[in-house]
This record gives sequence, structure tokens and C-alpha cells, in this order.
Amino acid sequence: MKRAKWIALAGMVLIVFMTGCRWANITVTILQTSDVHHHASGYGPFLDYTPLDTSDNDSVTGGYARLATLINSIREEQAAKCIPTLLVDSGDFSMGTVYDLSAADPISLKFFSMMGYDAVTLGNHEFDWSPSGLAMLLSNGASNGFSVPVVATNMVIPEGNVLQTVKDSGIIVDKKIISYPYGIKVGILGVMGPDSDSKAPVAAPVTFNHDYAFIQQQVNDLKSKCVDLVVVLSHGGVGSSGTGDDADLAANVTGIDIIASGHYHTATADVIIAGESNTLIFSPGEYGEYLSRLDITYNILTRKMVGYKFTLIPVDDDVPGDPAIQAMVEQYHAFINAGIAQLGVTMESPVSRTGFPVELLSLQESSLGNLAADSIRAVASSLAPLNDGNPCDFSVVASGVIRDNLYPGTTGFITFADIYNVLPLGISPDTSQPVPGYPLMSLYVTAGDLRNICEAALTVAPVIGSDFYLNFSGLQIYYDPMYAPYYAGVRSVALYDPADTFCTGEAVPIDLSDTETVYHCVVDLYALQMMGAVTSMGLQIIPRDEHGEVIDPALYMTRRLDASLNPGVQELKEWMALLYFLKDAFPASGYGIPELLYGQDGAALGRINFLN
Repeated sequence: MKRAKWIALAGMVLIVFMTGCRWANITVTILQTSDVHHHASGYGPFLDYTPLDTSDNDSVTGGYARLATLINSIREEQAAKCIPTLLVDSGDFSMGTVYDLSAADPISLKFFSMMGYDAVTLGNHEFDWSPSGLAMLLSNGASNGFSVPVVATNMVIPEGNVLQTVKDSGIIVDKKIISYPYGIKVGILGVMGPDSDSKAPVAAPVTFNHDYAFIQQQVNDLKSKCVDLVVVLSHGGVGSSGTGDDADLAANVTGIDIIASGHYHTATADVIIAGESNTLIFSPGEYGEYLSRLDITYNILTRKMVGYKFTLIPVDDDVPGDPAIQAMVEQYHAFINAGIAQLGVTMESPVSRTGFPVELLSLQESSLGNLAADSIRAVASSLAPLNDGNPCDFSVVASGVIRDNLYPGTTGFITFADIYNVLPLGISPDTSQPVPGYPLMSLYVTAGDLRNICEAALTVAPVIGSDFYLNFSGLQIYYDPMYAPYYAGVRSVALYDPADTFCTGEAVPIDLSDTETVYHCVVDLYALQMMGAVTSMGLQIIPRDEHGEVIDPALYMTRRLDASLNPGVQELKEWMALLYFLKDAFPASGYGIPELLYGQDGAALGRINFLN
């Protein structure tokens, strides 16, 4: 009899356990942004953004106010079902728009605070500010209430660096553990990937530990603390094909459940599954155009993830903006406008106009690439009397620093904000020059090195990435792809007269074997710094001064263009050149940018000519 009772009791326990396995499933929702690049007012013509009006079908995507509405709506919906929501960002939240001018109280950090993000990590563009500049941004944010954990697991800060002071204050952490109801724990790591690291040239002396054994150790440490789910906020990147640094991370480190990926600007339609641990990888694209949502089902008895659903949510005019967040953004407009008043503009000021798209094309000559290069050459030449007196022979703009196109929108006007957004990247190493933007540099090169610059654009860039394609003003190049394997695709180069602003006249060929003559070039600081990398690939580019003497890299900052008669160097930022050029050549009060020059078949095209 007793034996029968024990058998019955055991059966009941088994039934309860089996039933409990089903009822022990709980849901956790993860929301992710990444690579927003300070697009607080969305991605598109500045004057077209109307987040509080969903009736006008504006073409602008993204925007803080719309993101806020989606995030709040999902949170409220899930909270009503007792489902926790984890909100994260995977880096590159800054550097990309006029809102970079909010460094005294960074708008991105204000947004993170107001929305109650659980954790964020750093991208390579946060290091465009340099370690000291990034420390300044985070400290300024903290002084204004920012307290969201910045998880930077593989960042290595040398002793005495100012970023260590920020870390010691608790703003930067190595890892984060969040406990939810039912005893579930989520462990968060933040990782900078190798490719992202390679695109942070001014991060030094800060470095990043990419050793898989190190990252495995961090995962194991979380597991030892009874973490149920390991989430990595990675600025490493994954492509739509499922390849990239984050796929490699999943393949080489076990125990990672989820990688919320950034850096590649890929909008994944579904999760990508990689590695022995079946890691789920996803990414929301760029500029806030999408919000990633992952609903995971976790069984608290088996301690395993047993299901998931991924949704890539569009952020467009169908989403009404959150009034409180939009009010915050507009408060920043007043702050930024006060700072740029000396330029004679506001963020909203129409500076120029266009009736057609002025766009950057991948790995080929384009209207926007030419316009950006023309603006730099023209403005640099106009400043020759304040510098070495020599007009600019040619200028170079890398496609990677051109971040936005110029569209007519509904008004046709191009505002200051639109112009800034085209060339927003970088900051000066000179701390007395706090305004963001790469400074323009004056240098000279021999004919052979000039040819190598052209070769880098046309032969090397297609191999290493479209960001490294170079846009030229002042040059006419003839290129034969048959000779590309020998780094000899550039067959001839001709120079336009410095007064030929739009490169529509006759160009004069130069002797590529001439080792004596030097040619005046204007580039931004980033391009100057990358010339050493091109030289290491076998294409020698040696920056020189007007006398042909080699410039010591330690003295590069002496080559800054001076934009003013005032004492000291008044840097000419890359975006300033475009502003001044459009304001003078194609003002909003006139006809604007002529399609006959910069249209699809405009006269300003034809600088790159292919043979065979």
C-alpha cells in the first residue's frame, strides 16, 4: 500500500514538472538602436522633418521623437503582461550631424537618459573625439544627469589617461548584470570589433583587446555569477550575408546568447545564427531608420532559451513623435543656434537650394563627391594670401567622410544643418579648437606621389572598401583597369587651372616622371593621417612642404589652413568650406546648385575617365 502511494506521488510530481516546463517559459524583450550618429531629427532634408504630424507623409526616416514613441509603446505593452524590456545601443551614437555641436551637454546622452536605456557601448566614431574628447563628452553628460552604464569590456586604457578617471567615476564599466523577476539574470558585455578599431585612428593611446580567449574569459565570468543570458553589445559588424567580425566572435567564443550588432550599418531582416552556441545576431541599420526588437522565450527550469521572434521596426512618418522628446530636441536647437550665430546662420537657415538630388555614389565619380572637393579647393585658394600664397592645384575628399546627400525635399532649400551633415566627422587634436569637424591641411606632393594618390582611389579602394574611394577637384585622370594588378592603372593625369573652379575647361597633362615639381594639395586631417597606411600598401605618398621638404608627421598640425587674420590658427573645418562655397556660389536667394554642372550628366563630371 505504501509503495503504491509513493508511485502515485512520484507520478504527480512528474506531471507537475512536465506541466511546469511549459508554464516556466518567460519572455524578455530586447530593443536595440545603433549607428544613429546623432540623427536626432531623422535622416533626410532638415526642413521636411515633422515628427508631430503624421498626415504629411514626410520622407524623413528616424528621429529621436519617433524612436521614443515606439520604445515607450512597446515597454508599456510588455509591462502590462509583466514582460521585462531591455533597451540598449551598440555604439556610434554621436558624430554625424549638426547635433555634434551639443558637446557641452551631448544630446545623445540626454536621449539615453530620458529614455532610460539599460546599457550602451562605444563605437569607433565616439573616438573621433579622441580619448580626451570622449572623456569630456561623458563627463559633461554626467554633470547633466547621464548615468546609463557605458559597457566597454575590451577597451584598454593606459595608466594616467583621462578616460580612466571617467571609468573610476563609474560611468564606464567592464560588464553589467541586470536581474529580472523569476530570478533571471542578463549579463551584458560591450565590445569594439577589429574592423571598427582599425577605423578609429585617433583612439590611441587607448587600445582594444580582440583576443578571443580574453572575451571568452569575460563570458565565463558572467556565467560564474549565475547569469542566464549573455548579451554582447558589439560594435564589430555583421553583413546581410552573415559574415563579419560579429559572426567571427560567435564562432570563436562559446556561451554568447545574443549579439546586438553595430558598425556595418546592416539592417537585418531576421536574426543571423552563428557559432557553436547558436548565437543570435541582429542589427538595426543606420541613422535610426529602424528599431530592432527581439522577443526571447527562456525556460527557468531548464535554464535555456527555447524560442525567439525578431522584428525590424521601421521608424518613419507613420509613427507619431513623442512630444516631450521633440521638445527636448528643439531646446537644443536654441542652444546650437546661439553657438553658430557668428557664422551668420541658424540650423534652419536656407543657405542654398537644389531642384535635384546631389548624391554620393559608391566607388565612382559623383556629383556630391565633386561638389565637396570643389568647395575645398575653391575656399582654400581664396585663403592663399593668409597662408603660403599659393592657390590649390587639387583637393581630395574621401567618400568615408561624406555622410549625407543633398536632396531638394519639399522646399528645395538646403539648410545649414543639411550642409553640416554632409561633412560632419572628426575633431582637431588642438584642444583650443573645440568645434567639431576635421581641419583642412595644406601639403605638396611630387608627380609620382600624385599618381599614387589617384591609384589608391581607383585600384586600392575597390579592394579595401568604398569609404577609401577619393573624390577629386582639379584633376583629370585616365585609368586603364588592365594595369590595376601592377598598381599602374593610372595612365595619365592632367591639372585644371586653379581658377577653373568647376573643372570644365581644358586640363594640362603633367609629367608623371618629374621628381622635382611639387603640386599643392588640400585634404582633411584624416586623409593626411591615412597616407601612411597607403604607403604601407606599396603606394608611396610622402607629404611635403612648398619647398619640397618632407613633413615630419609630428609637425602635421603646422600644415593647417588658417581661415582668419586673427592671432593664432583659426582652423578651416571641412564642413565650413562647403558652407562658404554654397553660400557664395549658389545662394538660396538665387537659382541654387545648377543641374547643368552637378546633375547626372553635368559639365562638372568627367574627371575620371576609363580606358578599354
